[in-house]
Amino acid sequence: MDTKSLEDFKSLFSFTPSISILSLNNDTNKINESLNQFVSPYNGNVTSLDTEVLKILRAKVKRSSYDYAVVHDAILKSEDKNILMKIISSGIRDSGYIIFLEEKDKSFDEIYNLLEEFDYGAVSSIDIFENYNLIIGKKLHMWGMD
Repeated sequence: MDTKSLEDFKSLFSFTPSISILSLNNDTNKINESLNQFVSPYNGNVTSLDTEVLKILRAKVKRSSYDYAVVHDAILKSEDKNILMKIISSGIRDSGYIIFLEEKDKSFDEIYNLLEEFDYGAVSSIDIFENYNLIIGKKLHMWGMD
C-alpha cells in the first residue's frame, strides 16, 4: 500500500482523544500498523482480533466501545456472516462507522445487504487501494425500532 493510499485511508477517520478502533482481520499487519500509527498521537487504541473463531471473538469484543470497526478481508470468508455482523455491530458505538476492505474481484452485494439488514446508513464504496475496495457505513440510531 502506497503512502497516498494510506493518507486517503486516514482521511476517513475523525481523530479525537482516546479514539478506539476495532480491527478485525485474518493476518493483515500493514493495516494494523497504519491504524496504530494513526491513533498514537491521540492516545487512541486499536484492538486487533482474528475473525476465525466466533466464540472467542464474541468474548473479546467489548460492547459499544469502538468508534470504528475495520474489517479487512474477513466478512466474505466468514462461515456465519450474520453472527460476525452481530458481534461487530455490538462493539460499535451509536453513530460509529464500519469499514470493509475486500479484494477487488469480489462481489459486494452481500456486504451491502448485510449493512442494510443491520441498519447502517450513508453506505459508500471508495476506490483507495489498488487491490482492495473499501465500503464504509455509519451505524444508525434506531431508537424505538425493533
